[in-house]
Amino acid sequence: MQQALGAVTKSAERFIKRAIRIVAMVLAGVAIVVVGIAFLALGLVKWFASLMPSWLAWLIVGVVLFLIGLALALGALATSRS
Repeated sequence: MQQALGAVTKSAERFIKRAIRIVAMVLAGVAIVVVGIAFLALGLVKWFASLMPSWLAWLIVGVVLFLIGLALALGALATSRS
């Protein structure tokens, strides 16, 4: 009985450690992606600002990022319902 319980406990520990490792890696990946998108957006604003007024560059980049976020959210919502 103790061997069976020990095997189940060891298996549960391994599963929890693996799940925590996966969650940590996903969070780190998301953080890196967010920082990368922020740098790309700032670079795009600086480039647009050389072509047009600064406020318009910020507006365009903001609207594009909003639309991308909206499309991703609606796509996630659509896939979660099916």
